Amino acid sequence: MNTLLFQFQLEMLHLSLLCSESEVQESEVKEIELIPPRGASMPALRGLALHKKFGGGKNLTLAEAIAHEKPLTLEDINTMVEFFEKFKPDMDEPGWYNPEEPSVGWIRWSLMGGQSGKNWSLDTKKMVEEGLKDKSIKIKTPE
Repeated sequence: MNTLLFQFQLEMLHLSLLCSESEVQESEVKEIELIPPRGASMPALRGLALHKKFGGGKNLTLAEAIAHEKPLTLEDINTMVEFFEKFKPDMDEPGWYNPEEPSVGWIRWSLMGGQSGKNWSLDTKKMVEEGLKDKSIKIKTPE
């Protein structure tokens, strides 16, 4: 179910970024919000709970925004993409998927939204960059 919702949200974002003309009029610019999908928020919520119980780094601002499906900035998306490009999960590592004795890697992976967070951030970055390049979108600044 979460996968279907994620795919639907991704398709909606993709459709909002498509532009049929090569030159976009100012009135045709779409303002979008970069809101993480539920499929990414659930792992982030789990990651926050594990972090609270087992400890870890102090900066949880992005993880909290993902978990609560708050609008993100392009900088946040880039942070997620950078994390997923550098972090190579070892899902065979002891503690992966173990809430009683979680590995540090699984907590970090969860805080960034897990596999859904990875897919969404990579796809969103690509679509947003295309939309900004052809001026068909404008990112609404989170409040």
